[in-house]
Amino acid sequence: MKKDFRVQYPLWQMAFIVLFGFMAFGLTGATSELVNTSDEFSYSLQFPPLESVALFGTLFLTLFLLTIFFMKVSKHNKQYPTQKISLLQIRPLEYLEQDEGMVHITRIAAQKVYTFFAWALPFIAVIFLVFELSRFWMIIGILFLALMQYFIYYMEVRKRLEDEE
Repeated sequence: MKKDFRVQYPLWQMAFIVLFGFMAFGLTGATSELVNTSDEFSYSLQFPPLESVALFGTLFLTLFLLTIFFMKVSKHNKQYPTQKISLLQIRPLEYLEQDEGMVHITRIAAQKVYTFFAWALPFIAVIFLVFELSRFWMIIGILFLALMQYFIYYMEVRKRLEDEE
């Protein structure tokens, strides 16, 4: 069961969240200049060297990982035609509910994530209100919450599956 792609899905989400953080670093480091007069209209966007390497390297790595991700989804759908994954569904792929045991494991993992958010969201809101943080650090804070959500979920599901085996 641990090799089931749906169990590994949170790891993919965590990788994409980290890549999005590097992408945010590259984009928030850019400077822009807008000239809008009656005689001229121009817009320039400049990336410092480190930010441009981070941005373009991240874009390349994201496209590479997306290709592998879609291939894995396709492989999973061919191997398990009764448990197909649709990336366009509204319901999260983390809900593993093919039997009562998996429903129970999913419920416990989701409860732990909910408990985490019950404490983390007010905490991060206070930090954002008290400290004058840049847009980059706010994005990193939100991405950290998302990363922790998938980490908590994955560790709980993995622990429960190891207990069953």
